[in-house]
Amino acid sequence: MHFTIYNVQSNILNLCDNLWKEIRHNRIMAFAPKQDCSVDNYYAINRILLLCVGLWPYQKSNWRYIIITFFTITFILSIVFQLTTFITTQYNTDILLHVLAYSVPWLAYTLKYNALCLNLRHIRDLMDRIYYDWNELNNVQELEIIKKYSALGRFITLITTLFIYISISCFVLILFLSNFLLNIPTTMNESHPRQLPVLMEYFVDQQKYFVPIFVHICVIIVCGLTTVAATETLFMSYIQHTCGLFEIACCRIEQALHKDTIQGITSFTKRNSVICQGIINGFYMYKKAIEFIEILKTNCKLAYSLLMPLGVLSLSVNLYRLSRLITSREYYEMIISFTFIVGHFWYMFFCNYVGQELIDHSSDIFYRIYNARWYVAPLRAQKLLLLVMQRSMRHCTIVIDGLFIPSLEGFATLTSMSISYFAMILSLF
Repeated sequence: MHFTIYNVQSNILNLCDNLWKEIRHNRIMAFAPKQDCSVDNYYAINRILLLCVGLWPYQKSNWRYIIITFFTITFILSIVFQLTTFITTQYNTDILLHVLAYSVPWLAYTLKYNALCLNLRHIRDLMDRIYYDWNELNNVQELEIIKKYSALGRFITLITTLFIYISISCFVLILFLSNFLLNIPTTMNESHPRQLPVLMEYFVDQQKYFVPIFVHICVIIVCGLTTVAATETLFMSYIQHTCGLFEIACCRIEQALHKDTIQGITSFTKRNSVICQGIINGFYMYKKAIEFIEILKTNCKLAYSLLMPLGVLSLSVNLYRLSRLITSREYYEMIISFTFIVGHFWYMFFCNYVGQELIDHSSDIFYRIYNARWYVAPLRAQKLLLLVMQRSMRHCTIVIDGLFIPSLEGFATLTSMSISYFAMILSLF
């Protein structure tokens, strides 16, 4: 008899839980993106970049598939044309390093791009939650908080995009001018052969078809770095939104315990009810931030699992190539290699700094609750606060491969690992 009652209770609880999930999903979808929604202003740059690479979740399917196919073929052909260099060129260490220096990062982002294409549903879920969170906020202070963090994300997205495209423009311009100047006949009525920035074999006369090949390489560079800008700024914007949710959770709990909130309430029962409700609202927002990060983990788990080891390998190879170029005094290649290495370090620092921001904001709620006037809350509310503090003692992190956590410490770990592999390669060769 007891066993039957227990089964009935379990079935009722499961039914209620499923019903609540369905209602919540319908509520989220009801707040799908609208053209007049203010949140669109903060994610306009992300939307443009994602539309360019076919990863905007609300993009029409047919056009998206065309873009994804084009980008995938472009990335794969760039890797194939680099590897075919070994067919027509006599093998040596310099050729190997030159090919690996560019083919490894291209391979890494080809895999990451296709991994994200497979997770478009999670990207849409996250965007739906962002719209839902914005529409759910009615308090002016909370709206200002979420706007502040969204504006910060928009600013970083803008700066990152401008930096990438200005770098592309300068690189293409310098490369074009250098080849133009090298091709000017000298007094001996001779001209230097024009050089491509990447060793690629098209099985044609590269001097004769230099312009088409040069344009193709520029298209590959633009596609690759556009993908970098679109995906990384998107994840950064997601992290900034989560940090805003953590900040709102802290403010709700602090506001519930603030003396001005309960100053005019004479009824002991009503005062306790107001405090408890404020703490519950804060805990609800904290729980939403945790759920948002869990979906984000699912979205980026495969992509960064592929990217991280290849990124370390790419940085080690480029460091070794730079050391050889310094001894051989090839200044043109040295400048390009040094710029490429700086880009590696910048990218690693950018991703890990965003992870550190998430850790800081998730752990900040523990200290802010501890320093708040928790002692004025009733015993029931103090128990709720204790639950929040116990959960917030465990930092909210994005764990990659069950081992690596993006943070400033993680950046130091990746840097140390890359330099260690570089030293090992240097000692072997």
